[in-house]
Amino acid sequence: MRSAVSTGIGCNKEGSEVMQGELRMAAEPPYRVKQVEPVMIGTDVSVRRFVLGAGEAIPWHRHTGTDDLCVLLSGRLRVETRGPDTDQVLAPGGSHRTPAGMPHRLSNAGVDDCVFLLIQGVGQRDFVKLETTA
Repeated sequence: MRSAVSTGIGCNKEGSEVMQGELRMAAEPPYRVKQVEPVMIGTDVSVRRFVLGAGEAIPWHRHTGTDDLCVLLSGRLRVETRGPDTDQVLAPGGSHRTPAGMPHRLSNAGVDDCVFLLIQGVGQRDFVKLETTA
């Protein structure tokens, strides 16, 4: 796999910039989703509300120094990981923790919008996009 590091997390389809602590997204985000809303951004914790439309996904990536905790509010969220390989679909109220360094992908597993909170704690908050090469 080849990787590219971005200091941001994502942006809305409309192109709105999304804050990550005091870092801002580069001109071209690593992915686009229906909506990303900062709920609480601090030096020790980051909480964002994500909305993925039907068919939308956050591509394969990893984080250098912080875990991801996803808490599903509505819809169906598919969480895939590598090393170990897992494929889990969350129902509303369900959650999944992905440890720092583990490759993972998030996608809407339903036909309706998927809404979830993404919580990241202390550590380097980055987005290392992973691309499979032939």
